[in-house]
Amino acid sequence: MTKILPWHQEPWERLQRSRRQKRLPHALLLAGAEGLGKLAFARRLGRSVLCEQTDEKGDACGHCRQCLLLQAGSHPDLRMVTPDEDSSVIRIDAIRDLVSGNTLSVGEGSHRVFIIEPAHAMGQGAANALLKTLEEPIPGTLMLLVTSSPDRLPVTIRSRCQLLRFTPPEENMAWAWLQESGLSPGDAREALKLAAGAPLLARKLAADGALQQRQALREDFLSLARGQASPVSVAEAWLKQEELDALLLFLSSWIMEAIRGKLVQREGKGASLLQSRHEWVDLKELYRLLDSLNDTRRASANNLNAQLALESILLEWSRITRG
Repeated sequence: MTKILPWHQEPWERLQRSRRQKRLPHALLLAGAEGLGKLAFARRLGRSVLCEQTDEKGDACGHCRQCLLLQAGSHPDLRMVTPDEDSSVIRIDAIRDLVSGNTLSVGEGSHRVFIIEPAHAMGQGAANALLKTLEEPIPGTLMLLVTSSPDRLPVTIRSRCQLLRFTPPEENMAWAWLQESGLSPGDAREALKLAAGAPLLARKLAADGALQQRQALREDFLSLARGQASPVSVAEAWLKQEELDALLLFLSSWIMEAIRGKLVQREGKGASLLQSRHEWVDLKELYRLLDSLNDTRRASANNLNAQLALESILLEWSRITRG
């Protein structure tokens, strides 16, 4: 039996209720930050839909013909579409093949499940190729679009899918889960901070030995606030260690931490990321910086100059934190 991630329990039960009531949508947009298990959820749902006799929780039984085909990786009614190994883009031909008449009409049973991940990797042509199937769904077909950047999908695609949003779980739940996965309490808390509360990303950061490296990046970030480092030099050094997308993810988590810290400092409780500097840092400036960073994340797929983009964010962070 598949063990559900604890923060998946509520959306899973909600979808199973819809399924029992024959109201499962034909297309779901699974959206949320990296490290929340969206793809695992999609695969689990796909197995559940294709299984001949699910258990009381809606999980695949694991022993019917459909489940055996799924376990062998040879089920004709479960299709995954991802970018080619040497590309970050889902080709239009891959989507055309997915929605072709043969794919939609031939299979083992009465259901077919198609998973597109990451959905925001579809270009305009690929999205257009998918659109007709979303507008005129084939009975028994379930489309699962998995993305960490739903705003990079065309509105025409988003509007034809039911949104299933994934958010980081409550901190104590994530912390307990990481300890069950083998992390020490201290490493679990630190990894969660660096991963903006996403447990799977936190576990990966701890497991691949990257926790100390990310902590060093965080220290650079705080050094900028103290006026002890140059934004240009820090940007150059960071890009030698990480891709821009990963750096923007970390920056987003730290800026949100600074915002939360300032809010709790207003109430006289908790510690702030900025500590003594929280008094003169303008909360509106932090929100504006977060907006700018999110704009940069959205534009990062369009041949952005990584050095200039990162410098701009770090210069602004330095300016608003140094008063």
